[in-house]
This record gives sequence, structure tokens and C-alpha cells, in this order.
Amino acid sequence: MSGALERIPFAWWNTKVSPPSTRSRTTDRHRTAVVDILRALVEQHGCLLVALAEVQGENVLRWLPDGLRASWNAVNDTSGERHAFDVAIAYDRRSLTLMDHRWVRTYHATHAVRAGLVATFGVHDRGGWLIVAAAHWRSNVGDAAGADALRSRSAEVLRDAILASTEAVGEDVPVLILGDFNAEPFDKQFDASLPTSRSRAAVQRHRPRSRSDLLFYNAAWRWLGERHAWDGEQQPPTLAGTFCSTGTVRPTSWRTFDHVLVSPSLLRRDGWSLDERTLGIHDDSAVFDRAGARPRAPFDHLPIVGHLRWLAPPTID
Repeated sequence: MSGALERIPFAWWNTKVSPPSTRSRTTDRHRTAVVDILRALVEQHGCLLVALAEVQGENVLRWLPDGLRASWNAVNDTSGERHAFDVAIAYDRRSLTLMDHRWVRTYHATHAVRAGLVATFGVHDRGGWLIVAAAHWRSNVGDAAGADALRSRSAEVLRDAILASTEAVGEDVPVLILGDFNAEPFDKQFDASLPTSRSRAAVQRHRPRSRSDLLFYNAAWRWLGERHAWDGEQQPPTLAGTFCSTGTVRPTSWRTFDHVLVSPSLLRRDGWSLDERTLGIHDDSAVFDRAGARPRAPFDHLPIVGHLRWLAPPTID
């Protein structure tokens, strides 16, 4: 790659290949589809960083196109432990250098909590740092109340880990958080535990009153309802979130569980900034069944794609 880096295209996706604490039943057809979709994210969208969930024990680099694999690297948990993490971050090492990473874990009422992965990258050409967090929190399968408590605990320890990583390199470092949180933007985990706002202005105005007083912008608020407007003539397919439960279609089948959170430093007019015009749900036919208005089996999540864009400081005459 030549020239100074102008954009960092990124993606997030829960692949459903290898869920946590369960035995993978993934078929060859499923894996082939994952490889095809990942190829589209990297080759068509130009992603330089892809965060993935439900990849426990998987070598995600093997899913990349042959011609690119040698120039990529990944941080993922292949320990095979009972409570191994099922998230991974793959990245183009020609643009990003992994400087440090933290597997964020704790316990809550004897339950193991895998809150996420926090990675610190050095950005080539431009210099400086980028902190990326990837998370997949507990779903409501089984004990819904207990799962909600585990998500709240996950939010707390992930916030603290992000804070520790920012303090290690500079409090104003850009932070990008990607995840399947099994919670919607209005749920309590994004209030006190990992504070977010639907308002960019509120995040931009926020002035911390203590070292842990963080506030992130949650772009997923914009994906709560139908993506395509209805006009009575075009009859667009329903796409009303990022996740759709399998089985019988119910009024609550669509949920917005996949989020993109950014720090105030990514909402500025110079330096690295979120380009929200490029941010959205990837609904390619390989992953989205338009006729059925749902993710194509066996998937239940749709990928998220976006860009960070470099903005030069304004010139002064």
C-alpha cells in the first residue's frame, strides 16, 4: 500500500460458526458462505479491520482470500479452554500494528464473564493510536434475569478495560467499540455501566468529571426500525435491525443487538473521524434473504460495515 492512509474501513459480524461454551455444528456449506461474505467485506468494501464473533477456537486468517492472507494478522483465543473467548479481530498489518491487547474477563455470582477484547493499534503513516474493542455478551437463552446481570457486569469491566488502555497511550486516543451485545441501544447496560448517547452533540459536549466518566456515541440507534421507507408501491423487504431470530416470525423477531460505539475523539473535524455516511448494515444476497425478509440461513446476524476517515486540520490563512 502506498501513500498516507486516508480511511480505515472496518466491519463487525457474528458469524454463528462456533458459539461460546457449546460444540460447533457448523457445516461445510456454512463455512463456505462465511468465507464468501468475509471476502466481500475485505475485497469489495476494502475493510482493513474485521471483528468477528462466534469464532471460538477458529483460525480466522484461513477465511481470508489467499492473496491477502500473508499481509493480515489476527488476535483471537485459540486456547481451547472451557471459557475461551469467541471474538477475534483480524487486521491488515500493512496499515495497522497491534501494540497491545487485553482479554477482559471476570466473574459474577460464580459465572465466568467474557466481557470482550480490547486491542491497541498503531496506525501506519499517520502515526498515533486506535483502540478497538470487540464484544459478544451473554444472550437471554436460559435464565434471562441472570443473563441481564451478566451483561451489566460485562459492560462495567469492558468500560474499565477501555479506560486502562486509553490511559496507557493517552486519554484522547480514538476508541471504536464493535459488538453483539444481546441488548438494544436503550437497554440499561448503555446507561450507567457503559454510558452511551444517541446524540452526537451530547457526546461532543461531554466534559468528564472523573477519570471513569466516559460517554460514547452509539450509532446503532439509527438501525432500530425499518431500513427502507415504505411508499405503498415499491414494497421493500423488511430489514428492521441487525439480528433476526430463527424459526417462526414474531413481532419481536428483529432486534438491534449489533452496535458501533465511538469516543468523542472520533466525532471531530480533524484527525480520525467516523464517516457515518458509510456506516450501515451489509445486506448482500449471500447473507440476507430479501424474499424471506430475514438473514439467510443459517445466519441470524447481518454484518456491519463503516469507515474511519482522516480529516486534515483546517488551514489558517
